[in-house]
Amino acid sequence: MKNQTQTADEQLIQYFLNGDPNAMATLVALYKDRIYTSIYLLVRDKYQAEEIFQAVFIRIIDSMMAGKTVEEGKFLQWAMGIAHHMCLEHSRKITQSTVNENIVSYNTEAFNVASPVVAHSISTYESHDKIRNMIEMLPEQQREVITLNHYAGLTFKEIADLMKCSITSALETMRFGLLNLRKQMAE
Repeated sequence: MKNQTQTADEQLIQYFLNGDPNAMATLVALYKDRIYTSIYLLVRDKYQAEEIFQAVFIRIIDSMMAGKTVEEGKFLQWAMGIAHHMCLEHSRKITQSTVNENIVSYNTEAFNVASPVVAHSISTYESHDKIRNMIEMLPEQQREVITLNHYAGLTFKEIADLMKCSITSALETMRFGLLNLRKQMAE
């Protein structure tokens, strides 16, 4: 299955580079949920996440048009790398403005999702929201590793490459993050 996905990604990239704008729309549709959710959980602001998400695909398009190619079968990892980098840039900007203004303001508004009809769906959504809130309270590296693994679906090798650390370090960070989540749940 993964080889088919990789081949499809490569074909879509080629179609886009040959002038088919629908190919990029298809790539966005394939990965929007995973990339957006990861961005949102890293920046914790719905509106900033939307802006960063759009900027990620603009940067992807600009890079492709400039002749920068994606390593074979690595489109999602490449896109997540760009998203991760842009989230870090966003964090630096916030930190700089905080130092200049001495004001920190995060909007932790949950996703605006259409209201579920079934009560089970509501309780499931509330459970997911509670877990996202607990993840937001984790230290930054633990939050990043859990987000990249669980929501973006990246492997620990991909996470280690993205965060420029060893696989062991990524695994340890995940372990500590999960332990901290368990402590929060127990409380």
